[in-house]
Order: sequence, then structure tokens, then C-alpha cells
Amino acid sequence: MAQQQISIDDALAAFRESHGKLADENVLLRAQVAGLERRVGELEQQLSPQQPAAGGPDLAAQPPYPNDEGRG
Repeated sequence: MAQQQISIDDALAAFRESHGKLADENVLLRAQVAGLERRVGELEQQLSPQQPAAGGPDLAAQPPYPNDEGRG
């Protein structure tokens, strides 16, 4: 395999350019995550008063289904 040589200045410029793009994308993604986490928190707060107690309703306390007598 033949080795390819480039100058350190060219390599550094290329590295900085690609690193800069990745850093910018990373910042944007972190901002999106922060926004989504905030939105999830808001939605959880809105739902918390509407949710039943832990475990859901006590089904044993519900009246039984009506009999199907008379249907045929």
C-alpha cells in the first residue's frame, strides 16, 4: 500500500473544518434534546392530575357486568 503524504497545514485545515461541522451538529442535536426533554416534562405535568392512582382503577370494586339472560 502506497503511503500518501500531505502537509500538516492541509491536514489541520481539513480536520478543523470537519471537526467544526461535527461540533455544530452536536450543539444543534443537544439543543433539540433539551427542547424535547422540556416538552416531555410539560406533558407529564399535564397528565399527572388526570392519571389514576398507581396501579390503575380497582377492578374488584367495579360492579359486575349485567347478566346476558334474556338474550338468545
